[in-house]
Amino acid sequence: MVHEWADHQVFNLDDGAILYDVDLASLFRIDASIQAVLQRWSCQPRVDLNEVAPPDRAVLEDLRDLRLLVPAGSAKVWPPLRCDPTEIPLSTMVLEVAQDCNLRCTYCYAAGGAYGGPARLLDVETARRAARYLVEKSGDNQALTLVLFGGEPLLNMPAVKAAVEEAEEKAAALGKKLLVSLTTNGTLLDAEILGFLRQHRVVVSVSLDGPAELHDANRPDAAGRGSYSRILARLGGLLENSNAAVAARVTLTPAQWSRCEEVFDHLIGLGFHEVGIAPASPISKNLLPDIQQEQVLLESLASMARRFSRLAKEGRILPFSNLVELLSRLHMGQTKAIACGAGYGYLAVDAGGEFYPCHRLAGEKGFAVGTLATGVDADRVRSSLAQLTTGKDKMCQSCWARSLCAGGCHYENHLRENTLGIPPGSSCDFIRRWLQIGIELYAELRHAGADGLLAKLEKRNTC
Repeated sequence: MVHEWADHQVFNLDDGAILYDVDLASLFRIDASIQAVLQRWSCQPRVDLNEVAPPDRAVLEDLRDLRLLVPAGSAKVWPPLRCDPTEIPLSTMVLEVAQDCNLRCTYCYAAGGAYGGPARLLDVETARRAARYLVEKSGDNQALTLVLFGGEPLLNMPAVKAAVEEAEEKAAALGKKLLVSLTTNGTLLDAEILGFLRQHRVVVSVSLDGPAELHDANRPDAAGRGSYSRILARLGGLLENSNAAVAARVTLTPAQWSRCEEVFDHLIGLGFHEVGIAPASPISKNLLPDIQQEQVLLESLASMARRFSRLAKEGRILPFSNLVELLSRLHMGQTKAIACGAGYGYLAVDAGGEFYPCHRLAGEKGFAVGTLATGVDADRVRSSLAQLTTGKDKMCQSCWARSLCAGGCHYENHLRENTLGIPPGSSCDFIRRWLQIGIELYAELRHAGADGLLAKLEKRNTC
């Protein structure tokens, strides 16, 4: 039988190479002899194994068994077939309980928490209606997620309580499992709020950007005063008595990317259980990184990967969310046909009860897809997603990272391409290099026999 190559990529290491199946996200460590066979034959569009002399044929047959050589005409094509987003039942709702904030973060994509409109709070009855909508539209989904967001959600505890209690009651009545999470700046935490969060097992993330001088430069209040000391004074009760892992959610500007490791160490030292670090969204041109800044961030991430490897070989997990998530996806072989769940079982509801495919698009009226009063407009969902992804499939078609990325964050792309006028694909090289760091780390851990630790990552990702 004549075969053709499945799409693949080879990453060279000091002591061999990694062979990566692009569409299946499968990884194989190969030695120099196998790599030499690949180099000889991968340039051939078709391979007839009957015409290949040993020992090359033995290697190619092994690659056939690994589905890297497939029957001619059967190689996967991009984009894959996709279902209509409106046919997928709801599983996750992000509820903007407060489109207002008591801080004025310098990089805020939500314009001070109000998302470009007047500051407003979600009323209690709308909060209950949104919670009911999540459960009622969940179809056969047995696991539901309610995300309480803002602005600063703790400015509106009546709506927080109403949404949580309503969602719990309705989910329990149908025998469904509900996960509730909340992202806060931490300045309003008190004993009463902490008691409610613990009682309802709400998973909390705190936005904190590191040491005081760095955090205060990024996250002042409306009067220009730093917020670090106020947050620190309120963290103890959350970190010491939580019944779930508490994560620090870090945002750094390009000029701060050299401080990633320092920030991570500081926050772990404060007692956070996990730390995730994200680049600031490019809401203005001054937040667009240059090549040197991107290289600094990649070097910081590579250094974190080396730290992860050292600890993993001792049986310990470095609680760096960026790597934990990527490694768990690689271990489970999770691939993407779409960039994220926006519109595909995932919806955001703003403080006025209006639907958006993603919470980060709230306030962008061109992407509104319905209201709680009228329901979701299927045509608006389809047209919004089409607008956000135009041209991405063609760009992804020749990219080895497509099954791990699938085009990247809709909102980030929207900012770069529509708001700032940057050519499409401006962040693709960075994403590929970051994914390669994770792939090489994963291969190293497998080679070192760290399967037990990787299984723990898989369990964390599915809990």
